[in-house]
Amino acid sequence: MNFLAIDFETTGYDFGSANEPWQLGFARVEDGAIVETGEWFFDVEGAPERAHESDALGTLQSSFETWAPKLIGVRLVAHNIACERTILTRAAPLTKWGPWVDTMKLAKARYPGLPSYKLGDLCEMFGQVPQIDGRTWHDGLYDAVACANLALFLGAWPGV
Repeated sequence: MNFLAIDFETTGYDFGSANEPWQLGFARVEDGAIVETGEWFFDVEGAPERAHESDALGTLQSSFETWAPKLIGVRLVAHNIACERTILTRAAPLTKWGPWVDTMKLAKARYPGLPSYKLGDLCEMFGQVPQIDGRTWHDGLYDAVACANLALFLGAWPGV
């Protein structure tokens, strides 16, 4: 099972501003194991201080050639894929992203009737919480690793 789990963190829609991605985390899985993790930061207005440091890229669109090769032509996994798919489609509408696998849909299919299908809650329930020093939920890298862990736990995917 090979895939790339991804997670964007965004500025949100505070006070009518645009919802801009400021972090993209990833976890690459090959043969059932996480073999690479990483992240990019995007220097956009409204982002946390970390996104404005010297190693931050420009905007998502202006830095396309830096991060996109990692995502093109691979199976993409995300938890509740609407956010990630929308951001990528908005950044490059003519690019074919995916195929996509949604860990939230997989969890609902495998375990109907759970009290919550939030990424953190599922990882807690199934013992898949990542251990990454200095990181926690709502960090792109942390959430991408959590999503990869959850996808591996959920196992074989229908239609994949």
